[in-house]
Amino acid sequence: MPPIRYEPSLSIEPKPSATLKWFLIANFSGVTLILFVVYSVLIALPAIALLWLYYHRLYQHHILQATPTSIRLLVRETTGEWRLHTREGDAQEVTLSPSSYIHPQLIILILQAEGKRYTLPLLRDSLSEERFRALSVSLKMGKAIINS
Repeated sequence: MPPIRYEPSLSIEPKPSATLKWFLIANFSGVTLILFVVYSVLIALPAIALLWLYYHRLYQHHILQATPTSIRLLVRETTGEWRLHTREGDAQEVTLSPSSYIHPQLIILILQAEGKRYTLPLLRDSLSEERFRALSVSLKMGKAIINS
């Protein structure tokens, strides 16, 4: 029987990330420039319009966190369970996907619940330094335990 693990509770309330905002702007601007250079105007303009509509969707969801499905709060309970709260007020238990990404500057949490999938990109400016470090260590320790 595996031992029951109890971890301290961790509350993650993401703030808008200026780094992510400028990263998206730089990438979408670069793709716009490439489309204008490579393709004729008749092909490039519709593609660019679709591209910037997608940018607007990403900006609303991840930067402004203004869509109903944007994550307002993510809590890891002391028992290790994750509870997600969205802008529209839904609260549900989620599981953390093993394909979540951990890097010293970036954490991408992939959360799954009842057929839905949520992605939460967290850069260093999305959380306080202490919360970012605590989340990073917790996730790395969890992966070490899962992989062993």
